[in-house]
Amino acid sequence: MLQQKNVIRVYPFSYNKILGGQRKIDIRPYTPNLHHLRVGDEVEYLNIETGTTTLREIKGIALFADFETLINSLPPEMIGYRDREEIRIRVERLYPKSQPNEFGVCALFIEEPNIKKRMKLNSLERSA
Repeated sequence: MLQQKNVIRVYPFSYNKILGGQRKIDIRPYTPNLHHLRVGDEVEYLNIETGTTTLREIKGIALFADFETLINSLPPEMIGYRDREEIRIRVERLYPKSQPNEFGVCALFIEEPNIKKRMKLNSLERSA
């Protein structure tokens, strides 16, 4: 059976946080196109401005009735912000309260990027 490709389009700000490992939890409305996602699935995050992509594995999924409950339940640092108010402001810009959401919201726990660094020790190079 061919696995469905999971693509999530994101703005550059969010893409860079995911790419850099600051965002370990991706939050968004739980729209029908996300209902098929399962723990262990790979998601391809697509930067909508540049077209670049990065893959992340879903390590967990949590569902909430609304963004306020989600924001109060999860640590802001895991979402890539300093505090909850910063998250609220960003969410209100992206998802106006006037937009009804019958399915609630979700938190996708995504893996950190696997980045290997080159280290130089005593004139010898090796991967860390």
